[in-house]
Amino acid sequence: MIELALAFQDQDGHYAEHAGVVLASVFHNTASRVNVHILHDQTLTEENKSKLMRLTSRYKHTITFYPITLPENMLQVLENVGSINVWTQACMYRLLLPALIPVEKIIYLDCDVLVNMDLEELWRIDLGQYYLGAVWDQGIMEVAHVINSKGLVPERYFNSGVVLFALNTIRCHQEWYEETLHFLRSFPDSTMPDQDALNAVFGGNYLQLDRRFNFFNQFIPNHDFHNKIVHFTGTEKFWDQNSPGAGLHHKYLSLTPWRKFRTYLKRRKRKVTHLKLRYKKSRRLHSKVKRSKTLRLSLTELSIIRQLRSRRANLLKAKRKIRYTRH
Repeated sequence: MIELALAFQDQDGHYAEHAGVVLASVFHNTASRVNVHILHDQTLTEENKSKLMRLTSRYKHTITFYPITLPENMLQVLENVGSINVWTQACMYRLLLPALIPVEKIIYLDCDVLVNMDLEELWRIDLGQYYLGAVWDQGIMEVAHVINSKGLVPERYFNSGVVLFALNTIRCHQEWYEETLHFLRSFPDSTMPDQDALNAVFGGNYLQLDRRFNFFNQFIPNHDFHNKIVHFTGTEKFWDQNSPGAGLHHKYLSLTPWRKFRTYLKRRKRKVTHLKLRYKKSRRLHSKVKRSKTLRLSLTELSIIRQLRSRRANLLKAKRKIRYTRH
């Protein structure tokens, strides 16, 4: 069974939907059973939680929800990290996976990726003694000087949007959590706090994965999304109308309880039903008028026939009378 984690805050109600699309992309392309772990805060509504459960059960997978409150010492550190207001505290949830979920390893996905491949390919990678498996960040060289200033190596710097965590191996490194806090205290100006911290603590012992397991959308030639985990980094997300991923988004959204066309179909069904009723009513009225006209014509014809019969009868009587008189 594949263990899969997603984490988000849902203040405007949209990120639960995006998470649902990510899960639908996984379920549609993955044959193995998936055990989903959702890390969230109080902003996740019961309605959206129910939709995620319905989506998961429809594909016969399982799902568990983890209401998260960050530890007090982490909250104190984050008070000085200005960029946390840009990314929200949910970006830090992935750092707590070794303490939260008692499994051997787990795949973590951001909510702006689409899994257009069988996730089993990533899951079966043997990490050996590595803390995690991840893909080199394809846009990091643009800010290499910033990364260098924090003691990190741009050529080895990985992106944290898709990570295969070896949780048991990390737990054996007992100082992992304190080292995370130490980095954030030392570099409160970090613009990517979760990603920088993961690289600082685990970057010296991670397995660099093939790019197709976390391929940045803007670097994919001709937007060939086949057999890739596509990461829509930056401001252009797959749910944007003009995004190259809009087609895939529509495809996977249609598999979720958030699918847009349900409302359209209901409206269309109501419209068709209304038209059918109007048509039936019109047909009944037409038939009634037709029968009425037929009935009136029949009475008229019957009256004429009776008149003709009466005249014929009178003529016959007159002829008989004339014959009788002659004799």
